[in-house]
Amino acid sequence: MRFKTLLLLVVFLLIGLLSPRQGSTQYYFGRNKIQYDRFQWNILRTAHLDVYFYPEMEELAKIGASLAEEAYSRLEGITNHNLTKRVPLIFYSNHSHFQQTNTTPGFLPAGVGGFFEFIKGRVVIPSTGSLHAFKKVINHEMVHVFTRSKMNRIYKDHNKTLFPGLPLWFTEGIADYWASNWNSEAEMFIRDAVLSGYLVPISQMDRIYGSFLMYKEGQAICKYIAENFGEEKLIQLYENAWKESSFSDVMKLTIGLNYKEFDEKWIYDLKKKKYPLLEGSDSPSMITRRITREGVNTKPAVFTKDNEKWVAFTANRLGYSNIYAKPLNGSSKQLEVLVKGERTPDFEAFYLLMSKLDVNDRQQLTFISKSGARDALYVFDIEQEKILKKFIFPDLVSLASPSWSPDNMQIAFSGINFSGLRDIYVVDAETGTVTRLTDDFFNDRDPVWSPDGSNLAFSSDRSHFGKDGFSNLFAYNIQSGRIFHLTQGRFNDFYPAWSPDGERIAFTSDRDGAFNVWMIENKAASIAANSNDEFFVASLTSGGLDEYENEAGKLVGSIDSPGRVLDLPSAIDKTDRIKQITHFTTGAQDPEWVGNDTLLFTTFQDFSFQINEIDSVKSRFDAADFVENDTLMIGEESWAANQLAGEIETTTISYKKDFELDIAQSAIAHDPLFGTTGGAQLAMSDMLGNQRYYFLIYNYAQTRGDFWKSWNVAVTKVDLSRRVNYAYGGYRIAGRYYDLVDSFFQQRSVGGFVSASYPFSVFHRVEGSINLRHEKREYDVRGQTVNGLVATNTLSYVKDNSLWGATGPIDGERFNFTVGHTLDIQNNDVSFVTVTADYRKYFRVGRRSAYAVRALGRFNLGKESFRYFMGGSWDLRLYPRWRIWGRKLFLLNQELRFPFMDRLIFRFPFGGLGFSGFQGATFLDFGQAWDSNYQFNEVLGSLGFGLRLRLGGFLVLRYEFGRRFQVRDLDNPDFHLEDGIKQAFWFGFDF
Repeated sequence: MRFKTLLLLVVFLLIGLLSPRQGSTQYYFGRNKIQYDRFQWNILRTAHLDVYFYPEMEELAKIGASLAEEAYSRLEGITNHNLTKRVPLIFYSNHSHFQQTNTTPGFLPAGVGGFFEFIKGRVVIPSTGSLHAFKKVINHEMVHVFTRSKMNRIYKDHNKTLFPGLPLWFTEGIADYWASNWNSEAEMFIRDAVLSGYLVPISQMDRIYGSFLMYKEGQAICKYIAENFGEEKLIQLYENAWKESSFSDVMKLTIGLNYKEFDEKWIYDLKKKKYPLLEGSDSPSMITRRITREGVNTKPAVFTKDNEKWVAFTANRLGYSNIYAKPLNGSSKQLEVLVKGERTPDFEAFYLLMSKLDVNDRQQLTFISKSGARDALYVFDIEQEKILKKFIFPDLVSLASPSWSPDNMQIAFSGINFSGLRDIYVVDAETGTVTRLTDDFFNDRDPVWSPDGSNLAFSSDRSHFGKDGFSNLFAYNIQSGRIFHLTQGRFNDFYPAWSPDGERIAFTSDRDGAFNVWMIENKAASIAANSNDEFFVASLTSGGLDEYENEAGKLVGSIDSPGRVLDLPSAIDKTDRIKQITHFTTGAQDPEWVGNDTLLFTTFQDFSFQINEIDSVKSRFDAADFVENDTLMIGEESWAANQLAGEIETTTISYKKDFELDIAQSAIAHDPLFGTTGGAQLAMSDMLGNQRYYFLIYNYAQTRGDFWKSWNVAVTKVDLSRRVNYAYGGYRIAGRYYDLVDSFFQQRSVGGFVSASYPFSVFHRVEGSINLRHEKREYDVRGQTVNGLVATNTLSYVKDNSLWGATGPIDGERFNFTVGHTLDIQNNDVSFVTVTADYRKYFRVGRRSAYAVRALGRFNLGKESFRYFMGGSWDLRLYPRWRIWGRKLFLLNQELRFPFMDRLIFRFPFGGLGFSGFQGATFLDFGQAWDSNYQFNEVLGSLGFGLRLRLGGFLVLRYEFGRRFQVRDLDNPDFHLEDGIKQAFWFGFDF
């Protein structure tokens, strides 16, 4: 296809099919980014930053600004670099709001915690309810700001206009390393990678490009360089990057080791440090009973069904996340799917690693799912297999970890409101009335009821050590509203679980350097029964800790009903005991009781989360080593949010749109038929990405006299600020073109358009456009055929809930139904109707295999209707590209997709070359195109085998070979198989 024909297609995609929603309609299918909320943006100006926020989160924005200024000052010293421009920071108070951002066109999944966008240098960050996590992400992204600016300065100073860029493992690893200290999460991943044997050397880091493991390995590598060669070597790697084209050579120049040499020393050092851990600790699978084995399985919740113990849990086994259930003593074949997730608007996303489940004694499951603008709390009847209740709270956006009260009348959970605060709430399971229990800047999470319903245990950073980022356990007394310490120290205690008898609390803690299951046993009640001593408990009030110390030294804290024992398991209480139950090398979390002597929990091993079980918990506790009780700090218990960073001077102004250039590119082409042509494209947007302008200017003149009449111009404005996205614009498109049927023709179109898109949900949308133009077309062969005012109206309904693999979808479905009408309203020279029905379904047959089907029909009926073209790797395979044409078309593709080769490596004396992720496919295609010049009396077909190879994140190479066949004379069908093997090489994702 000629260059000008391609240009015409691009322009009409821009002005005709262009729905305002980027990342969706332009690509025919795609999920929808929806503007649920109308944010009133303000700008908080500090010495170096412009912080964008909405009024509901003003206090959080001020804290974030202080944290960012603190990071700015620190990174100035580390990098020895000053920024020449102010840094724009765009804050969102929660992840659901963050997913609505238009600063990036792509759809943001739940796992994205923030990003640095290079074009405008924007930093975009959501809060998760934890100020310490907020601080870490701010520091991480500010590292990107400084290092990117420093690299630009270095290359400019050395007159380098093009550079290969630094490897992602290094840029992300150093951002993690400079953003926070090495923590238990990072240690868990590196321990497991070393002990399970899947640690990836630097020389092979492309195998895990962009993965979370790559981030953690990059952080570990930077940590190793700093500890063994000096912190200054990290910044020297940036300063020396311009000197070599390979980063391996940059490392050799800076620290004396290239990739291969570094791998030997680094991996050997890790083995020396991690292997001895096996002497005192164990791999989870070696000493526990495995309840699950495949995929990722988390958040167990035990219930009784048919007099048998079952476990419900969240899992991702084949790509979509579901809620499953299985009997604890049954086989894996008895696995049941309770709720399917990530396919429908009600269950857009489950939070695998962030939100627990709970099931009461009525077999009612409560869980959290994203549903539209907010998270919803659901009650699901397991026996009846139906949703009983759906709670959406107008003032709460993000929810997590619901827990049933013992009387099944209330559900406790943690929630984040518009201001970004995470607190504990309780909802009446019948009426939906919600009550807020805590109200502050502390990160309160994981609530769970005591068996008698009098208290809620939860995790929070409200302790003395909370200002340093540590979380401990607390109890909220339902009757008095007072909060009591259960643990305190420089460690993280999460996921409390009360035993059915109320005497013990199991929880997750990293007290030994890795997350393991610990337990507190309540002994105060039994001691008090045989003693006249008074017992006092430590409690918190709104003003902080009440200072009091009992002379007997039994407890430290405030008096709460002197003479009465607070019957709670507490590591603060010297009469209670705290011990470690598991000693895993990697980690365990989410403890769940099965009776009073068995525990389920989630373990991490072999880069996977699975649910395991241990029994005889009481005897394990008694046999465990003695552990000192926690010590309560007196007098400095409360900490304020502004203690995380210093006070700064700020100025607040209202946000006003200021448009800046996003993209500017030019193109020039020479064609032996059409001569030399050239033009440019520009794109502009405001800082928030809500308003966008696109400009195209192009000249096709072949002689000097044609210059002024040969301009092609198109201007488009796109508005993404509302749920209804819209675009409008005008254009003048003229040129000489070529059609396979009508040969050469001259065409000029001057007009305008408007288009709009309304998303019903993430998966469904309706969109339409109106295009009005004056069109003049003259064919060399048959003369002028069109000279009038032409209107085109289209309406589409689109669905896409597909799940993608490496080279295309492997599960779910997607379709696009479009109708259109084109009419010459001036002379009636043009009048035709267009119908497109494109349906695609993907049936999962294995973890990485799928059977895919596409059924496509396209029809153009009426005067001057255009023709469709078919043939090639994108539709009817093994036939020449675009050689099958007609005003009516049908296509049926069938394909079995499967992994073919995980890795192919070529070794040469001067180096090597590796390719990852070859995908295979067997296919069977049927199709045909026809119109009045060629009647439909034959079906074309092909069958064969294909290979796909994904390069980077955007290009898929395709190779196919096989046989072509035809079914002739459909009145008396005759099957004809063509001789010879046909083959084709092309590019593009699978349908």
